[in-house]
Amino acid sequence: MSDFFSTAIAFQQEILRAQQAQMDAAQKALDMGRQMMAAQAQSQKAAKANLQAWNRWASLWGWK
Repeated sequence: MSDFFSTAIAFQQEILRAQQAQMDAAQKALDMGRQMMAAQAQSQKAAKANLQAWNRWASLWGWK
């Protein structure tokens, strides 16, 4: 049978491990969010370029 202090220390270590796992998960979520923002920015640039291309193509045929 273990004493109170050993049990308390073991409990605190488990709490620290759980908190570290939470921090790791939060960091992964933040990294994924950054990647999503970068993908959205690139998609927006591609959409603008596509619109410009269509506008130029239409202007070749006299459409405005």
